Amino acid sequence: MEENDSRPVVYAYELDPATETYALTGIHHGKLSAPVPFPIAIDLDDLPR
Repeated sequence: MEENDSRPVVYAYELDPATETYALTGIHHGKLSAPVPFPIAIDLDDLPR
């Protein structure tokens, strides 16, 4: 996790089985939401700083 203007930023990656490398699947500000590998939703603005 990184910060931008003192707010958390999360970069999400997923393994590409064909190339065996990780590919960026999203950059999340404010809320992290992803369906794989399991459903997750996190309000990034509510995290302690």
